[in-house]
This record gives sequence, C-alpha cells and structure tokens, in this order.
Amino acid sequence: MGLLPARPPFIACTRDPARAAVALYGIPFEGRVNLRKGAYLGPARIRRDSDSIETYSPALGLDLEDLALADAGDVHVPGGSVREALEAIRGQLEAALDPEQRQVFLGGDHTVTVPILQVLAPRHPDLRVVQLDAHPDTRAEFLGEPLNYASALARVMEVIPPERVYQIGMRTGSREEFARRGPHFYPATERPVLEAVRWVAAELAGRPVYVTLDIDVLDPAVAPGTGSPEPGGLAVGELVEAIRLLGSLRVVGFDLVEVSPPHDPSGRTGIIAAGIVREAILAWWGG
Repeated sequence: MGLLPARPPFIACTRDPARAAVALYGIPFEGRVNLRKGAYLGPARIRRDSDSIETYSPALGLDLEDLALADAGDVHVPGGSVREALEAIRGQLEAALDPEQRQVFLGGDHTVTVPILQVLAPRHPDLRVVQLDAHPDTRAEFLGEPLNYASALARVMEVIPPERVYQIGMRTGSREEFARRGPHFYPATERPVLEAVRWVAAELAGRPVYVTLDIDVLDPAVAPGTGSPEPGGLAVGELVEAIRLLGSLRVVGFDLVEVSPPHDPSGRTGIIAAGIVREAILAWWGG
C-alpha cells in the first residue's frame, strides 16, 4: 500500500513530493503501552495545529514559504504484531525516501525511529544520532516487548553503533539504564542540556547527523500531551535554542515523537510541536 494523503498537510507544504527539498512523513504507529495511550494520533494533531502558527520565524529571519516543502502523507500502519508493523513501515520508507531530500518524521511513539534509521543508516555510513529526551529509552524490553518505546534507543544502537549515539537531557529512567549508559550519555541531572548540546555540536561538525526529539524533553507543565511525562523538563525556548545550536551541523533528517493528544485538552502540545518542527526545518535547512 502507498502513502496515505495528509488532510490537512503541515503548514507551507505546498510542493509535489517529487520536487521538494524537504519532505514530511507521518508515522501514526503506537505499540504496547501501559498508560496514556494516544501517540498514534500525533501526526494528525501536529499537522492540524500547524495552522495555528506562522510560517515565519522572527528569531531566524526565515520563512517556511521560501522553502520547497512537501507533506508526503502517512505511512500505512498495518495490523498484526509490532514486529510486522515496523517491518511494513520500514519497507514503505525504503521505497518512498529520496536520498536527495531531507526528511521530517512525525510520530507516533519513539519506536518509529528504529525503521527510519534502518533505512537511513546504509545511505549515510558515518551517521550520528542525537537524542533529546527525558528518558534513555534503552531498556532491553518493556511490557514483555523488545520493540517498544521504552527500548527504542536500545534497538537503534543495534543499527547505529553506541559510540555514534549522543543522548542528551535525560532526567529519569531505570537504574539499569543509567548504570549501563553509553559513551555519549549526558543526563540533565549531570550536565545542563544546552551545555551538552554545545559540546555535541562541536564534536559532530562535518558529520551526517539524525536528530530524534521526544516531546517529553519539555516540562509537562508546558507540554502535557505525551505518554510519559516527567517533571523538571525544558522550557520551549530552551529546546528551540538547542535546535539552533545544532544548526551548524549536517542534519540529514529528524523526527518528533510521543505527542499524545488525548492527554492535553488545551491542545497546546500540538501547537508547540508544530512550532518546534518549523524552527528545526528553518534552523537546519532554511539558510
């Protein structure tokens, strides 16, 4: 099955996907959860709420309308097992992703990062991954399932070597996750997030980089619409500053995951997520 059209598309995505420099994809997948289900609704809500923001970023002096953007639609998520669904997602992305384009992916739970990187890693042999997240997501399994949002980065590290994965902003997780930290693990409990981002940006100069953004890196008082909220997170302005600090890097793609609309009646999490997508596109590809 081909991609499903986005209705409505993300703001300013007016180009045919075949003629775009940047293409946006929704992956409305959610695997096994124990609480606060709803991340599969994230792509549709972020797109809808993007109509609430401007295309122009005054801080950057750049406008989405000046870029060749396309909303390629949603990957079809079939029924069946988690493994079967993720394999189907991987196959659709393999067929759809143009190596000449930059890609934005809207989740869905954090597991969607795994099939994305299964496709992108062979195309960028020296690829680095930067994760901004409240949690490490490196459990061996969760709820009896190794393919799970809480184990997403453990599976990513089976695709990308751990020494090429940079984890920033963690402020909670299991004892085991913190004990078996990777070589580039910068929890917010030990190093301020922006300080860590500055260091990583200098370290990765010239390398191809993929960025995975979990909305729960933000404080839940700001963005409550997520599956695993954790107090003490970033303000929106701090996350936007982190994105801009990564602007000097060769970012080849990014995802924004774990927006769960049912847990935010105000709708502000979707609006914030749309604004983050705008700032990331402009900071990384708008110049």
